Amino acid sequence: MAPPERETIMKTRKVVMATLATVALLAPAAIWAAGRFGHGMGPGMEGGRFGMGGGEVLRFAHKLGLSGDQVTQIKGILSAAKTASQPTRTQLKANRQAFQASYNPAQFDATAVNAYIAQQTPLMQQLVRSGFQTRANVLAVLTPSQLTQLNQLRAKFEQWRQSKPGRP
Repeated sequence: MAPPERETIMKTRKVVMATLATVALLAPAAIWAAGRFGHGMGPGMEGGRFGMGGGEVLRFAHKLGLSGDQVTQIKGILSAAKTASQPTRTQLKANRQAFQASYNPAQFDATAVNAYIAQQTPLMQQLVRSGFQTRANVLAVLTPSQLTQLNQLRAKFEQWRQSKPGRP
């Protein structure tokens, strides 16, 4: 192999590795935002495995002793957040579909991949911010005692999760 060819291959490998590292950093947020672990409420609302949206609070309504008014308030917060984030989720999906339609995965194009990542990143950041805000709004409905109880339930869940071999 001639030295210029080797140099080109090395540069390509560096670009591929940098892109893969970027995707690896964004993948958890993308999965979370897509609502893969939740109950279809969307990013920032489903809770997933004690996710950012506060949806887990409703799953523990009985254990936390939530009143009917608290449940109604939380459902309203989650519904409003879902409605507010829908345009962003729709744009993410449209961008992904357009990229998949135009990109040939058999021929790596670092410029196209980087442009796609740059296009999606601000939208993902917006969804993550929204998730944190939604969670704060949901937690504000709880009494201090209920919040302490929720934190205890989370700790028990985390302890259980870590005790299971082969689980992330």
